[in-house]
Amino acid sequence: MQLSKVAFFLPLIASTFAVAVPDAGLKEAAVLQAKRNDFEKRQNCVPNGCKCNPVPQGQYCGWCSAVTNPGNGGSWSDVFECNPSGGCCRYGPRSSCNVWPNFSPCGP
Repeated sequence: MQLSKVAFFLPLIASTFAVAVPDAGLKEAAVLQAKRNDFEKRQNCVPNGCKCNPVPQGQYCGWCSAVTNPGNGGSWSDVFECNPSGGCCRYGPRSSCNVWPNFSPCGP
């Protein structure tokens, strides 16, 4: 008699565990989507003829000494991606680049 009760409740218990597993998957999917969105933001760096001194790869405000020319349509209050060979692309304006003399970012 007792075994029939276990057999009756076993599917209920198994389905409870099965329902709990996708929640972890949803959280993981949300983290992956956030990383993907962050990557897409970084992909919006537009080459505009800007120039940098040879510096470590990273993001620099136009006011940083690394940026020597903001390029076409660029502004000193924009954020630029500079690389060790002096290459550059422009992300666009950032409010933290307008705060003189504490503008940021200025490198990696």
